[in-house]
Amino acid sequence: MEEKKVIVKDKIGLHARTAAVFADQAKKFSSDLKVIYGAKEANAKSMLGLMGLGVGQGKTITIRASGSDELNAVNSLIQFVEKNFE
Repeated sequence: MEEKKVIVKDKIGLHARTAAVFADQAKKFSSDLKVIYGAKEANAKSMLGLMGLGVGQGKTITIRASGSDELNAVNSLIQFVEKNFE
């Protein structure tokens, strides 16, 4: 298992657009991927699950992966968030 924390910089947070593009990025990996915010956890490949976390700007999330490409998945998704979902 691999996990890292990252701060969401987007001014609206993890909303519909950012959740959709994040989920699309997560689907590129075979590992089981989770996003954790406080006591909540969501499947990183689910746009609705991500939106349900209620992550706002400046909040810290944890990206956790388990599987054959877990390190690459976590590092890629951390970089994606740091680049403001671009």
